[in-house]
Amino acid sequence: MNFDYMAIWENSDILLNGLSMTLLISAITIPIGVCIGVGICLMRISNNRILRWTAISYIEVIRNVPLLILIFMVFYALPFYGIRLAGLTTGIVCLSMYGGAYFAEIFRGGIQSVPNGQFEACKALGLKYSFYMRRVIFPQLLQYVFPPGTNIALTMIKESSLLSMITVAELTYAAHDINGRTFTPVETFAAIALLYWLISTLFLNLAERLNRKLGGDQIADSITIR
Repeated sequence: MNFDYMAIWENSDILLNGLSMTLLISAITIPIGVCIGVGICLMRISNNRILRWTAISYIEVIRNVPLLILIFMVFYALPFYGIRLAGLTTGIVCLSMYGGAYFAEIFRGGIQSVPNGQFEACKALGLKYSFYMRRVIFPQLLQYVFPPGTNIALTMIKESSLLSMITVAELTYAAHDINGRTFTPVETFAAIALLYWLISTLFLNLAERLNRKLGGDQIADSITIR
């Protein structure tokens, strides 16, 4: 069997459009996921029972329900209740919620890794909770949250492929489109596998450079690609 390079070359515009959509979705959902994670983390460690149990419920549900099922529930079930979201909007919402649950646990683990004496010292000085969390505790979290956070961000990039199931024209959807036109599944999916590998490799390299620039330890050995 010959490898049909031309099938890919002639449809490269479809692949590039899909690649740009994947990058756009990732660029939007990762920061939103981090913000959700910080908020849910603060609720999770709160002394308020309602906030704490709301956060725990959110984390447990999102982490234990497959992302694809969550996407289907939002995209297909909500219209029965009068709420209709476009495929791209659904994807951004679901992927951000998915990442937020994992980021929340990463931030919680980072906060718990900070020596307890620092919390006691802040309280003894009479500092407000919001002040010492923002100015004392969170600046120390980089070394604790950067490696696992990079893993979650990378997972979100790859999980964006599930959005092809609700017709979001990202990279995997582009591959299905090309395969339907050319009937070259080996060439098509080999091409997008290579593109996902390139995205992941570049992302990890950028994360390592950023970590070095911020003065943290090198993360190359501590990041496990999922």
